[in-house]
Amino acid sequence: MSDADRDRLLPHAQDGIEEYDNPLPGWWVWIFWVTIVFSLGYWAYYQLGPGPTVIAVYEAEMKAAAERQPKAVASAITDASLAALEKDAAAMAKAKEIFATRCMPCHGDRGQGIVGPNLTDEYWMHGGRLTEIYETISEGVPEKGMVPWKTQLSPDEIAAVTAYVGTLRGTNPPNPKPAEGQKVAADGSPLR
Repeated sequence: MSDADRDRLLPHAQDGIEEYDNPLPGWWVWIFWVTIVFSLGYWAYYQLGPGPTVIAVYEAEMKAAAERQPKAVASAITDASLAALEKDAAAMAKAKEIFATRCMPCHGDRGQGIVGPNLTDEYWMHGGRLTEIYETISEGVPEKGMVPWKTQLSPDEIAAVTAYVGTLRGTNPPNPKPAEGQKVAADGSPLR
């Protein structure tokens, strides 16, 4: 071992291992100091300066998320409001289009049922009241393969489709799917 190497040895040893006094690389020292300066500037900007607080950022994100959510239906969904919608020709025309593109592959063009249940008879699997039909369309029935339409249709569109499905009751199309579910009265309430 040379004298230069001996001068660099620290005056202690551990388990027979002697340690050199090597300085850190210059680039490492610069990164260390830059990090300290950046953290001081960051702290001053957000704690003492114009930077938004954590609460302000949270409130802004919640406001933006609320704006992205679909708007609630102006009126409460009731059996009466859905039944009244059945008389709105413009809403029924729009609902018929939606039914033809979204519902027809499973329920048939006349609601007679293909993969999905028959919508024209007096038997209903998930409730026959218009509000129950609205809930079924909105939330879907994933275990039966029906997607929740609330993510793809507005509440007004779901209400119109619900009213349209209400108009299909008792239409007796050709080749209907056999009855499934519980028999309900004309207003959709369960029979006892």
